[in-house]
Amino acid sequence: MKYRPAQFALALTFVLCGGASFFAQSPPGSKKARTPDDYHPRTLKEVAAGSRHDVEKSVILHGDVLPSRVRVTYKGSTRPLPTIRKDVLQQWAQRFAGSPEHYTAPYQTEVLFTEDGVEHWLAVKKNLISQFGKELKRGEAVDLFVIRLGGVRAGRGWEEVVLVESFRKPQ
Repeated sequence: MKYRPAQFALALTFVLCGGASFFAQSPPGSKKARTPDDYHPRTLKEVAAGSRHDVEKSVILHGDVLPSRVRVTYKGSTRPLPTIRKDVLQQWAQRFAGSPEHYTAPYQTEVLFTEDGVEHWLAVKKNLISQFGKELKRGEAVDLFVIRLGGVRAGRGWEEVVLVESFRKPQ
């Protein structure tokens, strides 16, 4: 089979230009860590309001985790992550996370916070729980860097499943 000069030039251009962009791409499944700039200021109410719940389903999973920085009040109480929320976390991690254990293993406990007088139990990484106790006092304001995973039907309403990835004291 003979190639015409135009076909050869086109093929060569594809290899040189298209190939370069192919090799410059990140490997499949690689994700960059979120930075503080990735988290947009919101309230927990706004985080939950962004969810659309299907009346036919009992669990909703979000592909868009909506990284948010929320200012809440630390209440200091903890409890084990309830089974229904643990199930949402597990389902979300299996569907969207490249490494499910990165999410399922460290999130076993919830911590109580309030925002505008409303209580919120949020899943917190194991290593942050002791830091909360050392760096925060009950009733103190704190900025949380959170992501939302989904929601679960609880009675007549919905409970959002929100993970605390990090925190800092307000400046």
